[in-house]
Amino acid sequence: MPDQLPDPLVADFARRVATRDEPPPYVPPRQDRAAIEERLDHALLRDVGVRLRNRRHTTVQLLLALLPHEQQTGVQLADAIGVARPTAVQALQKLVAAGLLDYPKTGRHRHFRITRAGQDWLLPLLTGETGPAA
Repeated sequence: MPDQLPDPLVADFARRVATRDEPPPYVPPRQDRAAIEERLDHALLRDVGVRLRNRRHTTVQLLLALLPHEQQTGVQLADAIGVARPTAVQALQKLVAAGLLDYPKTGRHRHFRITRAGQDWLLPLLTGETGPAA
């Protein structure tokens, strides 16, 4: 009997069975600004309940503007992302209510800062590791 090549259908099936318990290859998460904003946007809807897309976008921008600073006033944050102050304050209050930010009042100004819980919530989202528990 001449050498017969295995049927390609059988060969493909045998390969799939042989590798079925191997984990898929690791694909590192994207770290560009758009990918980070998208992860934060989805997490804000899931964990904080900010429903309107434009509000989530504003809230994401506020969080990203606050990252390099220990604390910032609402006015500084609004100016940093180019939104009206009432819009920024409304979005910041959502983050305060969720426990992601707080604002120790010093004098006339509220200086918003990321809480410890907020840091723990944000870091996995920023790095692309598994997201925080809801």
